[in-house]
Amino acid sequence: MENASKALLMAGGILIALMIIGALVLLGNNLSSYKTNEEALEKQSQIVEFNNQFEPYNKDDLNLMELKSLFNKIESNNQINPEYKITTNIENAYPDIKKDFKQISQEEKQTRMFSCESIGYDGEGRINNMQFRKIK
Repeated sequence: MENASKALLMAGGILIALMIIGALVLLGNNLSSYKTNEEALEKQSQIVEFNNQFEPYNKDDLNLMELKSLFNKIESNNQINPEYKITTNIENAYPDIKKDFKQISQEEKQTRMFSCESIGYDGEGRINNMQFRKIK
């Protein structure tokens, strides 16, 4: 009788140990998936923040000053983040865009209008191409 009660105590101890180990494994898996989800949300947030710099220029009535501002942002981005390079045809739409802006008349800065024809995105959803055309 004494041996039977010791055997039951040992079996109960092993069962409790297995339940604790199972709970720890389950907790480890949950923490791992939580960390993965957190990293995915952080990456998505960075992509949205990146795109928000360029999305405001996706319109049909950009003046030359806005286009020059966008051109400078794209040039800066391409130097700082070559892995997220943005291609554009701004130099085709307005060949003098690299010219010193002081040499361009104030009237031309305000009246020369451009339109964003398309924006391209990479596989992650980050802007990688912007195409423009001159309206007037």
